[in-house]
Amino acid sequence: MAENQATTELEEAPAGVSAMIPNTARIMDYLLGGSANFASDRAVGDTAFVNWPGETGGVEGVKVDLHAARDALRRIVQYLAGECGIRQFLDLASGLPTMDNTHLAARSVAPGCRVVYVDNNPSVASHGQYLLASDPDTVFLQADFRDPKDIVARASETLDFTQPVGLILFGVLHFVDDADGPQQLLDDLLAAVPSGSYLALSHFAKDDVDSALNAMLTEMDKQTGDSVFRRTRSEVERFFDGMDVVPPGVVETELWRPQVQGPKPLPMWAGLARKR
Repeated sequence: MAENQATTELEEAPAGVSAMIPNTARIMDYLLGGSANFASDRAVGDTAFVNWPGETGGVEGVKVDLHAARDALRRIVQYLAGECGIRQFLDLASGLPTMDNTHLAARSVAPGCRVVYVDNNPSVASHGQYLLASDPDTVFLQADFRDPKDIVARASETLDFTQPVGLILFGVLHFVDDADGPQQLLDDLLAAVPSGSYLALSHFAKDDVDSALNAMLTEMDKQTGDSVFRRTRSEVERFFDGMDVVPPGVVETELWRPQVQGPKPLPMWAGLARKR
């Protein structure tokens, strides 16, 4: 089954994927407890985050933060599929489709949900396509999330954009500087979906960010080439202007309709809103 395949232990690298070169998406899969990763990824995961700040800190602290974000994603997607009747999702810059990612979370509530994942990394896209090869209702596209018109055109082969869509932008907008127009990106996506669609996002928080986290994120920027632009709660709330925000609003990930209480992660915002 596709859901099982997405978390099956890999014996060899799929075509287009190098097991020798560490990959951020696979490192995240490892830290989340997945098996879609290789020794090179695990070595980086065990060493790169030893100075990660926060209440827990270190490698275990990174795991706390990643699980908090993934758990918030799962709760939001299950809310959309269960209480809002959403049956199709477009997930941008998704990483690998494992460990309660969107199609797994949605189908735990509504088995017929269709999902299109998008990532601009060729290795991630190849790996995602391999993991989902037997699933006709879940597609993985290699595309740039900064080109929403191209994404919508290609995703329309799987999704029906005359019906409500759940737009998932978890961990995406903090890679887009204000000068590069994150609001225009959202406007283009929202223009492509009908009333009754939803926008879900998470975003690194600027509030209460201490010097240790600033130093760590600066070092990560150097290693990955990706700059992280943290924003305040009010700045993230503005991304939902003109929409109906679902309670409890824009809050830290662990506070979005929590089910259990765990260790406190570093601050990251999460929110969900409905297009009128």
